[in-house]
Amino acid sequence: MTMNSSRSLPQSKPRRLIIPLGGGLLAAVLIVVGTPHVAWYIRAALAVIAFVYIAGQSAAYLWSSDADQG
Repeated sequence: MTMNSSRSLPQSKPRRLIIPLGGGLLAAVLIVVGTPHVAWYIRAALAVIAFVYIAGQSAAYLWSSDADQG
């Protein structure tokens, strides 16, 4: 078994990270835009949490599946 298996981080396919990063960024922006009455530090914390959660979930799904093969 080699150390560079097909389940490793997608180094050869950086396009696979575009959707998770874009989705996380969109979620963060929507939280900041949608909560103008909330203090900036709470909005920033919520945006970071949303970005990490959405991007992480999407990246984990794409990493665990071979959906882009074919």
